[in-house]
Amino acid sequence: MENNPIREIPVPLLLNQILHAQTYWVMQCMKEVDLKPGQAGCLFILSKEGRLPQKEIAKKLGVKPPSITALLKKLEARGLIVRSSDEQDQRVSWITLSDEGRRYIRRIKDAMKEMEGTMFRDILPEERLLFRRLLLQIRENLMTKEAMESCKIHMKQECMSDLDEEI
Repeated sequence: MENNPIREIPVPLLLNQILHAQTYWVMQCMKEVDLKPGQAGCLFILSKEGRLPQKEIAKKLGVKPPSITALLKKLEARGLIVRSSDEQDQRVSWITLSDEGRRYIRRIKDAMKEMEGTMFRDILPEERLLFRRLLLQIRENLMTKEAMESCKIHMKQECMSDLDEEI
């Protein structure tokens, strides 16, 4: 039997290569719309949630409130979000997408759809469904409480604050 070099590549290495290629595509997409990934994440959260207080956006993005302030100022200066004060509590800032922000979401979704089309070119729909099911199962297998506890041993404590909340 002839050796197939593709079969000799360990699956974790293949997944790592795919992740890097996908990250490259996402970064190219972000360049096209002149956004950083955190800014795009903020716009997607707002497109899903509608209107949120600034503090809640920071929590959903996993960043500290001062970091979200700078990000939101940039998005507001570009006309992608609208900030308004709460009528009962002036300390609370509500954030919503502007019409321009909604147009950006559409552009990003179109680019992601193009990337997905490239990813799954020459792959049958049933193979795509099987691939998705397998990825979900692999994720579930790796994200057990025991596995996450084991990872803590090898990771620096300051990197674990988000994991601690989930476990």
